[in-house]
Amino acid sequence: MNVKYNDKILIVDDEPDIALILKLHLEDAGYITAWAQDGKKALAMLKDGDYSLVLLDIRMPRLGGVEVLRCIRESGSDVAVIMMTAHGSENLAVECMKSGAIDYFPKPFALDDMLPRVERAIAYRRALLEKQRLEREKDDFVSMLSHDLKNPITAVVGSIDIMREGRLGPINGEQAEYLQSAIESCNEVVAMIDNLLDIHRIEAGKMQMNIRGHNPADIIKSIAAKFDKVAEHEQLKLTVNLAEDLPAVQVDRNAFTRIIANLLGNAVKFTPEGGEIIIDCRSSLAEAMQENRIPDYVAFPVGFNEHRQLLSIYIRDTGSGIPEEDLRHIFERFYQSRSFERGGAGLGLAYCKMAVEKMGGVIWAESELGVGSTFNILFPCQDEVATK
Repeated sequence: MNVKYNDKILIVDDEPDIALILKLHLEDAGYITAWAQDGKKALAMLKDGDYSLVLLDIRMPRLGGVEVLRCIRESGSDVAVIMMTAHGSENLAVECMKSGAIDYFPKPFALDDMLPRVERAIAYRRALLEKQRLEREKDDFVSMLSHDLKNPITAVVGSIDIMREGRLGPINGEQAEYLQSAIESCNEVVAMIDNLLDIHRIEAGKMQMNIRGHNPADIIKSIAAKFDKVAEHEQLKLTVNLAEDLPAVQVDRNAFTRIIANLLGNAVKFTPEGGEIIIDCRSSLAEAMQENRIPDYVAFPVGFNEHRQLLSIYIRDTGSGIPEEDLRHIFERFYQSRSFERGGAGLGLAYCKMAVEKMGGVIWAESELGVGSTFNILFPCQDEVATK
């Protein structure tokens, strides 16, 4: 026989005549078939055979098709399932589809209807397996980034830093400047890798956060201190405005730090010499939130409006600004606004949005071309004043 597909189909039906008709039609179309007369035999055959598709009759003695379908899905099998039902049982067949079947067709069946359904079901399974393969490749690639790329870059930064500090011999000011630029470029690559890794972990549900009460002022002061020299090097003015008696905020300290650092890094990158960057942090009552011009595309977490007090953080720069049509897209992965003269990977803002939302907050941007941009964050916060 000339096998067209190399796909094996298991026919599960207690009526031999119907099973034989299906078998002949499917084999004539180029498929490999097998027959199980009841549900228990079908489950045993599925354990031993590599089947692409099961044609499963709903009503059978001993073990019905619905129960067989449940067992197939609970086993983790990726085999596609099409339910077969007599006229009048379509509602039950639809319920089976909700439980994991791909399709159904009535008995008696029409050949010109049955064969296209079989082909579509098998094509769907192939696409699903291909997607799973790509997901595994993505996981392997992310793992490679973590171990095989990030670690050597970190070592390069350490080596350059040793030279920059003159521990291997004296260097002049121009050489120190170039070495510092090399370190900053390497650090950008490491930051992109970290953002990509964490985005992947968040999407996969593998990002574990240690969320507890923190003093936002202490964290922001620490981050700003690290950017003082960078801002001075770029001839920028960095101003930090922190309100007194800020309440504690429930966040993961590492994620919160990364968010502020990413936003500050962007502000430094896109603000020209002589410009200014302002970090502002204060608390406000939830009722005053309406005074913020929050875009309609910002999605608030469930229960967000039930909080009495909010922590408001904004980072403002005097850069070139972002076109209005780009503002709703800049938090998407790999999105790059046309206004960004110094491009990036489009990962930093995507990480910020995911991390902020995972901690129960919201983030958005406002901008005016030629004037600058402001990135706003709102977090629910505890009523008491922060002490940690």
